[in-house]
This record gives sequence, structure tokens and C-alpha cells, in this order.
Amino acid sequence: MASVCEVGGISPFFQVRQTEFGGRGCFSIVQLKKGAVVLEANDSVGACIAHEFRKEVCHSCFSYRNGANMKFKLKYADIAHLLKPGVKISEKAFNGAGLWFCSESCKLEYLTQPHIVELIECYDVLLRTLKIMQKKTADQKQEPDPQVMSAEIIDRAWLEINNSWIPKVERTKPTKRLNELPFIAEEEYNCARFVARTLFSLKHLDPLSKTMTTFWTLQSNELSKISRFPVLLNFQIAVFKSLYVLLPEIIRKDLSTELFRHIMGSEYGNSFGIWEEQKVPENREFLGYSVFPRASYFNHSCDPNITKSRVGRTMLFTLNRDVPKDEPLCIDYSSLLDQPVVQRRQLLRENWFFDCLCGRCILELQTIH
Repeated sequence: MASVCEVGGISPFFQVRQTEFGGRGCFSIVQLKKGAVVLEANDSVGACIAHEFRKEVCHSCFSYRNGANMKFKLKYADIAHLLKPGVKISEKAFNGAGLWFCSESCKLEYLTQPHIVELIECYDVLLRTLKIMQKKTADQKQEPDPQVMSAEIIDRAWLEINNSWIPKVERTKPTKRLNELPFIAEEEYNCARFVARTLFSLKHLDPLSKTMTTFWTLQSNELSKISRFPVLLNFQIAVFKSLYVLLPEIIRKDLSTELFRHIMGSEYGNSFGIWEEQKVPENREFLGYSVFPRASYFNHSCDPNITKSRVGRTMLFTLNRDVPKDEPLCIDYSSLLDQPVVQRRQLLRENWFFDCLCGRCILELQTIH
């Protein structure tokens, strides 16, 4: 899930180093016992709740109560004392910024995050724009994407944004820039929220922190993903344009096409699903996704020695058996380990862009040939 250079200091239990098949992976540096938590990650740089669950999932602890709406919606009175120069939130227009909570304590905990009012302003303007868009229909159909994508086609599209569209917007009076907004629906809105959250996190992270340094070394799967789903190129451009026009300057000043592409490209293949807790995989609801850079070096195995679990906003990576020194530490990417080998490998190829050659797959492939 990550690219190629040595990374250390993530955990006292493992080291990230080159694998025999290319890329990097996590290897135990001491003998480890079953039940050991080798990584506890609570430093997500970006997260987003699926739009259909926006009122059913607590935005602080990610709890989900079988489809019941959360009872505590963010109100202007909750944030009035947090407002500061450079942040503009209208009391009259504020409608909760799309943030719901399971309890008053969860809401208060969310609001204790440093500078959180900056992100709330971003969410607020995105939500107001979506509601306006929902009253309209798309003005025009986009040209269909090419059937075959290449790095050159993708680069050329973003070069056009840099060389033509951005200068045009910068020459336009602020009051007229809304005319440059593309039509966005719920999917674009959700993606825009994720990117806004990531921009906010990066703005306030210590540039020397392990979270920051690992974020910048995450592998981008941009070409692989867009090659499989060409419509994503126009989708991404619509999200970028919306953010560039709408975001408050305090966040927008850090937005560039290069950073946007890295955020999107590294999310493909490096994000962790926010799943309903305490249910068997096939019965869980997919509530959203988040990116934990420090946790993105675990490779996949269809016989993983690490079980990943979520407790609130924290991801835990726990050994499910004893592991000797220098053993690769692997997780399950797919949550479909009960499927036959051909189906498992196809799913991994389509979603994570590799052919699984773990010991279990090799053994099971031999039995069907």
C-alpha cells in the first residue's frame, strides 16, 4: 500500500522494509505473541461518512445504531465562541454543516479539536452548495471519457486546469466565481468533504511528524484507478473545481492540483473502511472511509496474522497468532476470506491492483490446476 523508501519509527514491534516481490511491507523485529497490538492508529488525515448514513453515524466516535438518527445536531450556539478572524459562518444560514452526534459529550469532544471551526466553515459552505444543486439538474452533459486512459491523458487534463481554468478564476471577481462551479451531486459532495478534511489535517499537522512524512510517501493509484473507471477523471476535476471556488481562503490557499491528485491517488488503495462494529463481515454496513498513513504499510494476505478492528475513531492492529522475528505482518484488505481463491484474487486485482500470491492463494491455485 506504500511506495519505495525506508520508513522507521512507526511501531516498536515492526519495521517497514523492502519485500522480495517489490514495494514495502511490515516485518516483525522481535518475536511477538498472539494478542499483541502492534499498531494503534488514531491519526487519520482524512475521513468521510457515506452520504446515506450522514444522520445515522456519529461524526465524533463513528457509532451507528441500526439506522436510528443521531439526536445531537451541531448548532450555531455550539460554535459561536470558536469563531475567529478569517472564519465566516452566518448564524442565519448555518444549518449544522452536516454534522451529527450520538451524545452531547461526543459533540463537545469533536469541538475540542484545535482550529476545528475552520473545517466546520468548509463543511457548511459545501452543504449549502449541495442543497442549491439539488434543486437543479445538470446544465449540460459532460463529454464522455476516453475508453482507454493513459498517464498522458490525465496529465493533460490537469495541465489544462493549471494553465487555463485556474488563471481564469483568479481573474474573475470573487462575486462572479460561483459561475465557474460545475454541477455536483452527493458523490462529489462527499468526496469534497473528504478532501477538505485532509487539507485541514495537513494544514495543522507538524511537518516533521510521522503522520505527515508517511502521508507523503503513500503510493498513488491514480492511473490504475482511472484506467479502470475513466469517468473518475471528470469526477475528480468537478470536485477540484468545486473546492477551488468554494473553500474559504484559510484552507483553499493550500489547495493545488498536485496536492489534490496525491490525496485522491493515495486514497485509492490506502483507505480503511468505517464499518459497523461487532457484526460478522457479511452483515456489516459500510459507513464511510478514512486514511491512516502510518497503517498503510501492511500488505495483504488471505491468511493474515493481524486482525484489524475499530474502536471509535481508532484503528487497532492485533496479532491473531504468535509471530517469529522477521515475519511479514499482513492484514486482510477484502473482508471476503471465505470466498474461493479465484473470486478473492479477482476482487483484489480490481480494487487494489495486484495479483495476490500469498501462501494460501498459491496453495489453493495448485489444487484447481
